Formats: sequence, C-alpha cells, structure tokens
Amino acid sequence: MLKDYYAILDVSQDASLTEIKQQYQRLLLIHHPDKQLQQQTATASLKGSAGLKLIPLQDIKEAWECLREPNHRAFYDSSLQAMRLHANGQVHDDIDLDDMDFDEGSGSYTFPCRCSGEYIISEDELELGVDTVVCSTCSLIVRIHYEAAEDEDDEDTN
Repeated sequence: MLKDYYAILDVSQDASLTEIKQQYQRLLLIHHPDKQLQQQTATASLKGSAGLKLIPLQDIKEAWECLREPNHRAFYDSSLQAMRLHANGQVHDDIDLDDMDFDEGSGSYTFPCRCSGEYIISEDELELGVDTVVCSTCSLIVRIHYEAAEDEDDEDTN
C-alpha cells in the first residue's frame, strides 16, 4: 500500500515546494525524539489535554525525499491517483501490454482511447508495478496486464 505523503506532511496535493518544505521543517521540530520527550512532560502537566499524534520521523523524511524532487513527485502523484481510482473500482477496461505501441525514444507504451486521447505508461512505471492508467484527455481508466520480466542477474545466479 502506498503511503499518503501529503497526509503525513499535512499539506494539500497542490501545495508548492516552499509550503511542503516549511511543513517538513516544522514537523521535524515537533516530532524529533528530543522534542517528543519535552512535549510528553508538558502534556502530562496539563490535565485534559488531547495530546499530539506522533508521526514517525522516518515517515516525515521519506515524504520530504519523495515530494521535493519534481520527477519523483509527478510519478508519486500519478501512482497515488491510480491507487485511489483502483480502490474505488473505476477501471473502465483491461489492456494487455502486448497490444500497446512502444516508443523507444520516450521509453513508453501507448494505446488509443475512444475519445482520441491515449493511455501512456512508461517502462519506469511498469518496473515499479503501476498497472492503472488514466487517459491523457478524458477520465477513463484502464488496467494494463503484463508479467514483470526477471533481471538477467537473477537468471545467472540460478
């Protein structure tokens, strides 16, 4: 399951890099282990305080590392969207990867949509296990069926 880095950092998906960085730094200060001890002591002295939900420092750092790089963020956003659509059962059709056209220049596969748009998936996305794609011009979604190829290194060791 893909972690929701936007929820971890408590920012909107359209937040600017500056906003994400500020929130990341703020959360680091709040959730650093040294600060947590101070907060627990302060919270214990206040009766009826609801307390602060602690976020693992590793999750905060992981979210920042992904969202700070434009290419990583774009890929993450498409993966997050695909996961949400898949969870909602909104897949329109199934396509076999062998039926798609491959463009060596871009390293991506394409398939025409009925609206004149196209479904596009890159080799990098396939390697990461992405299998749901949204049309480039409409909201139709397809699931792409393929078998992950084994690495040559894996075959040599067997």
